[in-house]
Amino acid sequence: MIIELENKDSSRKLYEEAFDDPKVFVDYYYKEKCSDNRIIASVEDGEVISMLHLNPFQINLCGTTVKSYYAVAVATTKERRHQGEMTRVFEKAFDLIREEKIPFVFLIPVDEAIYSWMGFDTICDFSMDWIADYDVIKETFDVYCVRDDAYIRRMNIENELREMDDGEVLPDEPVIMAKVTDLQAFNKA
Repeated sequence: MIIELENKDSSRKLYEEAFDDPKVFVDYYYKEKCSDNRIIASVEDGEVISMLHLNPFQINLCGTTVKSYYAVAVATTKERRHQGEMTRVFEKAFDLIREEKIPFVFLIPVDEAIYSWMGFDTICDFSMDWIADYDVIKETFDVYCVRDDAYIRRMNIENELREMDDGEVLPDEPVIMAKVTDLQAFNKA
């Protein structure tokens, strides 16, 4: 059954199985990020077997602020991979996103091929250097995350975790991929 999880902690077992993030980061993530995210999951016998997290962001899209989601923590148990579970989870997520009239969703893939067939396109390389200088970001890019108070607070915590070598583990050469989910909303921006 594909559902939006109410008990978000029920996804933690799969998160820890699928990702190499340090425990201190996972603790932070489940306390902080899961406070306002959405988790779409395939659940069988009370166990999360496939999931994706939709973390909300305010995005500047060519001068207009829009809501978007960062799809992250995309995982399926080893036993259930290649059986269509993730496709069904994404289909449910896309339905919810379209209902909200969200113009696009983005992610940082481990492998672009996993997502390109679903309509995700690579839009740029990801660099940690971009996090530091917001003025440069605003001058350089037409699309970027708006730095509201919650964003800045979380960014500061994540920077501290990285400095202690307890930050999120990213792919070796990360890129950002995006998928337009509501063309009308996208074109309005």
